[in-house]
Amino acid sequence: MATEQIMQDAPTQAPENANQPAKLPAIPKGATVRRRPIPTRTPSTRASKRIYVTAKTPFRSVTARVRKQLDKNLREASSASAAFTNKLAANNNASLDERVRAIQRHSKNQGKGGGSGSGLGLENAGEVVILGTGRAIQKVLEVALFFQKQNDCIVQMKTGSVGTIDDVVQEEDEEWGGEGEERVRMMSSLEASIRLR
Repeated sequence: MATEQIMQDAPTQAPENANQPAKLPAIPKGATVRRRPIPTRTPSTRASKRIYVTAKTPFRSVTARVRKQLDKNLREASSASAAFTNKLAANNNASLDERVRAIQRHSKNQGKGGGSGSGLGLENAGEVVILGTGRAIQKVLEVALFFQKQNDCIVQMKTGSVGTIDDVVQEEDEEWGGEGEERVRMMSSLEASIRLR
């Protein structure tokens, strides 16, 4: 009896997972879940710098797309640097000292973006972002590891969560095409940004 009294007087402890969202309620009997596509997802195209990966996406095609996009970013950055060089060369009346100062000013302006400052003007060549959710996280990790082993690439990883919407539809509503209850389900996501050194 004394132990019961002590148990009742003891303060209740807060649950360990107080910061996590509540569990979803159980699906009622006779209901099915229809999954919707992930919202706010722009399609990945050849010109896009964002590549969405699924679990079935072939590894080699993702690495080829990333490499093509990195090469394209490098060509665009070097053409911008070449435009500055051509503009500088066109000024025939400038002395050598004025040209050196112009190059230093241009390098300072390019270096403010946090680049490595190599002086080639390729610090801001751009990056390619690979995104995957759920089972595709493994594929994103494999691609990121592949490019991390390359000598000319820098890889950064970011984790997150994405809210997806599921429809819980009763069997009798399904025949009539009726909409059921909507539920928000959280999915893990991984984002790998790859850029040239």
